[in-house]
This record gives sequence, structure tokens and C-alpha cells, in this order.
Amino acid sequence: MSTTSTTTERRTEASVVEQKASVVELVETPPSRRDRILTWALPLVALCVLVAGALTWWRATGHDQEMVDEAALRDRVLIVATSHIETLNSLDYRKVDEGLKGWAAVTTGTLHDQLTSVSEEDRKVLAEQEKISTGSVMDAAVTELDDDSATVIAAVEITVRDGSASGEDAESTVKRNRFAADLVKVGDDWLLESLEQVAVNMS
Repeated sequence: MSTTSTTTERRTEASVVEQKASVVELVETPPSRRDRILTWALPLVALCVLVAGALTWWRATGHDQEMVDEAALRDRVLIVATSHIETLNSLDYRKVDEGLKGWAAVTTGTLHDQLTSVSEEDRKVLAEQEKISTGSVMDAAVTELDDDSATVIAAVEITVRDGSASGEDAESTVKRNRFAADLVKVGDDWLLESLEQVAVNMS
């Protein structure tokens, strides 16, 4: 066999190999089961992570808003309770009727009924005593609270002055009491349902 013939055969074989390789490259290898799973699993995982993050943010935001709303309600109740407690511990003998109307305006329920049923005789006694009492809440705290009821504990200083005297001759005494007040929401207003003096633990 000549050298030329051998060379030609080798070239032919090389050409055939190249053609086969080209055919193999042109034929797409079907994706494996693992590849198919990854194709849809990865986007699903990403979606789950996104949803979980959104839910966490939403819950945290909602919880924070609830705390803000509760704090605002607590502050409002405390301010109203303080004012109402001071009203019920204040009375000017010169304005008994006006004072009793003020008491009635900040109360409800049985307490309201009691204060609005003060007899003329009792009104006269209050006027004849010639006393001017002024209540000041020194400290207070909301101990129980929900959407329509609350309980407040308050330390109150009550100054009672003799209204029959004037200037330096007017005698005054100061009493310090502790009260428990129950409030209920009536319409848009918070009113005192009860006001009771509680013992102060000196131990």
C-alpha cells in the first residue's frame, strides 16, 4: 500500500469522526430528573421566602400599631379619670348646685343616680358648712383596661378651706386619700361608674 493511499484513508476516517461529533452536538441531551426538579423548585422556594418575609413584616407592623393604639387609649383614660376624680373631690359652698351638676356630668350608673338625688335639705347643709374643697390628683395609674371599661388607682390631696373667713384668717386643712375608680365608656365619653376610698398600706 502506498503512502498516498494511507494518508487518504486517515483523512477519511478523521472526517467521519468529525461528522459524528457534529451530529452528537446537534442532538440535545434531555434534562435529568434533578434538573427538572430544580427548574421549578428554586422559584417556588424564593416565592415562599418572599411570602414569609411579607407576613412577618405585616404581623410586626400590626402588633406595633396595636401597642400604639393601646398606649393612646391608656393615656386618654388616665387624663379623663384624673379630671373626673378631682371634680368629685371639689365643691364650693357658694355654688352647691353648680358643683352637683359637675358631679353628675362625670358619672354614670348608680353613682350618678346617687349624686343627682341629693335632697334640698342636704344641699342646704352643704351650703351652711361654708367649706371650699379642692381635690388634686397627685399620682394615678391605670390598672385595668379594655375597649369600654377601665380601673384607675389615684392618690388625691384634698384641701378644705373655711369659706367664712378671708385672707390670712382662712383656715385650711389638707387630707390625702387613695381612691379606686371604675370607668366605663358611654358613647364617646369615659365616665365614673364608682369611686371608692381604699386603705393605704403603711407597712
